[in-house]
Amino acid sequence: MDKPYCACATPPGVSGIAVIRMAGEGSAAVADKVFRIRRAAEGAKTVAEMAGYTAAYGTFIDPSDETVIDEVMLTRFCAPHSYTGEESVEISCHGGLTVRQEILRVLLENGARMAGPGEFTKRAFMAGKLDLSQAEAVMDVIAADSELALRAAESQLSGSLKDQVERISAVLYLQLSLFEMFLDEIEEEDDNETKNHYAEELEKSVYKRLQELTDSYKQGRILSERMKIVICGIPNSGKSSLLNCLSGYDRAIVTDVPGTTRDTLEVVTSIRGIPVKLIDTAGIRKTDDLVEAIGVDRATAAITEADVVLWLVSTDEEEKTINDLIGPIMNLPKETKIALLISKSDASDEETVKKQEEKVMSLISGKGYSRIPDLCGSLSSRSGEGVSGIEEFIRNAYDEMGATSSAGLLVTNRRHFEVLASALEKIGKSIAALRAGDPLEGPALLIRAALEDVGEITGKSVSDTLVDTIFSRFCVGK
Repeated sequence: MDKPYCACATPPGVSGIAVIRMAGEGSAAVADKVFRIRRAAEGAKTVAEMAGYTAAYGTFIDPSDETVIDEVMLTRFCAPHSYTGEESVEISCHGGLTVRQEILRVLLENGARMAGPGEFTKRAFMAGKLDLSQAEAVMDVIAADSELALRAAESQLSGSLKDQVERISAVLYLQLSLFEMFLDEIEEEDDNETKNHYAEELEKSVYKRLQELTDSYKQGRILSERMKIVICGIPNSGKSSLLNCLSGYDRAIVTDVPGTTRDTLEVVTSIRGIPVKLIDTAGIRKTDDLVEAIGVDRATAAITEADVVLWLVSTDEEEKTINDLIGPIMNLPKETKIALLISKSDASDEETVKKQEEKVMSLISGKGYSRIPDLCGSLSSRSGEGVSGIEEFIRNAYDEMGATSSAGLLVTNRRHFEVLASALEKIGKSIAALRAGDPLEGPALLIRAALEDVGEITGKSVSDTLVDTIFSRFCVGK
């Protein structure tokens, strides 16, 4: 018989309490070796006598010498009504490091073993308590660092993605059964009409749903990987000041000396509920300084990977340096949102700011670019002018990413996106084959392959290796 497994479910460090979890057959028997009840519901004298969902107060001891380690609360859960579907206990102790270590040591010496990474959630998945998408959402809830990320993770944990996948699978199974039923029975003259009917049903009930789900990843990726916002411009254009302003604290060194920032500097924060990575770059200019040149190269590379570019142009910047940045910025794909910001506006009058903006726009137009900046405005990090507009611009950029999706949920996991995209491609090929009048065998094979794909999301067709890989990324106590 496998031993009960245990781990600390709370993070390292000193805290008011810590929680030690133990699950698996024999958990109550191990607990009775090390826990002495002082008071319990319904007068239970041992953990084995305790009813599920009840707690007891008592002392945790080392039975080898009856030493008291801590006064604790123990909660019992009986199979199958527990997180893992097995009998389990949770021990709430004081949150010191030594207390936790001693409790775990005593449990291991009295019949338990250490849990592996993600073993509690893996057991819940194996017991059918959660499907694989819900199990992965557990870590997403733990890792959520913004309101929107938490909302998306909780939605997936509640089964929203599982429900969508099951509806898609049901339609595919029905279509597959019809294909196989009529594989040799469709009359020649009815071939095209029947196949077109199948194609329309697949497009309406499956293809469009898969398209909506894959489209939602444009927003979902931001919640899991953060929106990359690159602040760029020539040296001393106010980039570091804007970084500090948007992040809410003085993260970057700000001086009047051009070239103070020599490398990219990243700050993670949340803007209007959107998790973002703010990237302050070295001022872009031609330089003979080897270190600064490396910083300029990194700044240029960061621009190409950005979701949003905040291009700062000071009121006294010359035409030549503006032209140097027009190419790298205006050649970005349309999906990358660009804000042209005339910086340090508090040091100039309104007319000067306006003339500088018009000069930049004229230079862009003169080079024949088909696009213009998505936002034009002025900025003063010192007074706060324009900062609210930048935050609104970032929020709108995020909202635009989901404008084409009506799935009602966000796909935030790259694995899920890749599986759904693969299924979408196969269903698209199946529809095209049906409309071309091809034999049903080909579309049927494609539908079977698409079913394998979507089954990887819920775990119905997932390999043991993939399951082990997924749960190996979990923390030990979960």
